[in-house]
Amino acid sequence: MTPRQKFFVLEYLIDLDAKAAAIRAGYAPRHARARAAALLRRADIADAIRAAMAERAQRTGITVERVIEEYARIVFADLRLVADWGAEGELLAQCSELSDETAATIAFVADLTGQRPKGLSRESFDKRKALECLARLLGLNLVEPKSGAALHA
Repeated sequence: MTPRQKFFVLEYLIDLDAKAAAIRAGYAPRHARARAAALLRRADIADAIRAAMAERAQRTGITVERVIEEYARIVFADLRLVADWGAEGELLAQCSELSDETAATIAFVADLTGQRPKGLSRESFDKRKALECLARLLGLNLVEPKSGAALHA
């Protein structure tokens, strides 16, 4: 590989945006998309990217299994473990009472003291998006519910 091609590999690993990586590596912006596609088809470049990604996964401990587990936490989260609600609104469980698995399903908690409604507000991660990502990782072919078509693997 040429130095520019090696630089393309390093730049590609930043955001997995091949066109942007080609531009940052010094290829002409006008032809960056085509150049990036050609670079990604080269066996030596594809091998270098795979090796670098595997090394990064090893170093960070982020594996496909771990990503799937995190998506599964979000997808199968039970709101009853996080909050209770009634006429007075939503009452959040104490954070010390939440398991790590349940706590991982909460995107953020905001203090609304002095605002309407008062108290704490919580937002969970997008369950549908997590389910779509999880299904894609597992190779499931999910069809939009509007179409009426059944789910199949």
